[in-house]
Amino acid sequence: MLDMPIEKDSFSEYVSVDRGRQRFRVDRTAYSSAEVFERERRTVFARCWLYLGHGSEIAKPGDFVARAVGGRDLIFVRDREGQARALFNACTHRGSTLCRDAAGSARVFTCPYHGWVFGLDGALRDTASKGGYGPAFNADGLYNLVPVPRLEVFRDFYFINYNPAAIPLVDYLAGAGDYLAMIADQSAVGLEVIAGAQSFSCYGNWKLLIENSYDAYHGPSLHQSYFEFLDNRTASTNSAATQSGFGRGLGNGHGVFEIRLNSGRPVAQWIPAFGEAAKPLIEAVNAELTGRLGAERAERVGQRQRNTIIFPNLVMNDNLAVSIRSVYPQSPTRMDVKVWAVGPADEDPHIRKIRLDNYLTFVGPAGFATPDDIEAFELCQRGNDHGAPGRWSDLSKGMTADEEFLHAQGDFMDEAQMRSWWAQWDRLIAGKDRLSMGES
Repeated sequence: MLDMPIEKDSFSEYVSVDRGRQRFRVDRTAYSSAEVFERERRTVFARCWLYLGHGSEIAKPGDFVARAVGGRDLIFVRDREGQARALFNACTHRGSTLCRDAAGSARVFTCPYHGWVFGLDGALRDTASKGGYGPAFNADGLYNLVPVPRLEVFRDFYFINYNPAAIPLVDYLAGAGDYLAMIADQSAVGLEVIAGAQSFSCYGNWKLLIENSYDAYHGPSLHQSYFEFLDNRTASTNSAATQSGFGRGLGNGHGVFEIRLNSGRPVAQWIPAFGEAAKPLIEAVNAELTGRLGAERAERVGQRQRNTIIFPNLVMNDNLAVSIRSVYPQSPTRMDVKVWAVGPADEDPHIRKIRLDNYLTFVGPAGFATPDDIEAFELCQRGNDHGAPGRWSDLSKGMTADEEFLHAQGDFMDEAQMRSWWAQWDRLIAGKDRLSMGES
């Protein structure tokens, strides 16, 4: 019997694998090159499923949000029949931005330039002119608002794809689907995006934020002040040392690290710092989870913490609270980040207060984590842009000689999950994988 051929370990010039020495390295030009930046727009953001929003943001017909996704302006809206739609936010007359409000409720969308009016379904309703257009001018629908080629939903999380031939969302999510489900499972009645959001820009390549988001290795050193705070909060002597868990690739570039850490979770893990009044409330949440999901699933949903990356640019922080981060590059060395907090739609007000306190304390704009992380991005980018010696960044921690990168596994302090992300990035940049059902 002939041996099966071994697939290449890397496909582009930016990823280097040496299985003999158990090294996985990334060329640092991938964090600063204008050519890489343009290739990412063509091969990553134009082909992957990108997070658009949560169904709770457009709860009623007429509700909309306008936001940029993958570098393009979109309107996420629920039409009069209750159907969610994703439309390009551009008037079909001259291309003017149509909707200038970030969110709201509307009956129609009216262009500020010439007054063209569009329905919530995108259909052109009025040209604000009594003459000049023939009766068949829009009979073929040419001047209706253009929908995004693909819009699909998973557990009320909506994603879009600019490639009409993209593989279905559920197939794309692969093993990451269960991690989205674990967030959705935290409420029997559904989740909601909590009013208010963070937006910030910072110096650094966007991939630095992705790496950092499920890199537990940096926690005890970069976030030392947080763990000291946590020791005081939980009456522990070394909270960082009590962590245990795993990291793994989930297919198609997605990855996660999942841990046990007794830091308190509003969904089902009470700690004394929450106060005695919160204890029966959180115990009731835990009992509901156990009755609905079973003891094993409830323990995982309620007691464990995890950071999940949905390739390429979605970060699901399900730890002290739940937050969603989407990052997009504005240049090779500058990123834009949007952050939303999420919680059960029927959450008790006292628990909601704890949730927001947890959220702001750790990942808020002035929390223990976010300012530290932003400084780390800037330090890495500065070293890269100012000629730091060495061509390669190393992501080898925990690598095994026979590792299958897209489904790599290791200790949560290792870098298996990052290797899975970079392996998929490498495949897309090199044209090895198109995540497509056809030739598009």
